[in-house]
Amino acid sequence: MEDIVNQAMALGHQGFDTIYSVQGVVIAVIAAAMMRRYSHIIGVAIGATIIHEIVTIVRGVIAGGAVQLPDFANVEVLKLIAMRFVGYFVAISIVYLVRRILMRG
Repeated sequence: MEDIVNQAMALGHQGFDTIYSVQGVVIAVIAAAMMRRYSHIIGVAIGATIIHEIVTIVRGVIAGGAVQLPDFANVEVLKLIAMRFVGYFVAISIVYLVRRILMRG
């Protein structure tokens, strides 16, 4: 059981590392502010992950590059996106919890 908990903690930490940037923190804070119930966390985390990918594509275009979509056929890209989802799940959960505690007090 302890091994499973350790693996889950490691997965959460890796996921959080993938969004730990100004872009990721801003998306997580806005998503948590818009979330009304914690039961919506999966949908909100999926939405935040999609927004992250869109912002990354737009940033590349603004920097003068061509539109470059992620290679969804590449397993490593899919793993990164999945890790990003876990990161947003964790980050949005934390921000939502802090918001709920501060709003009550």
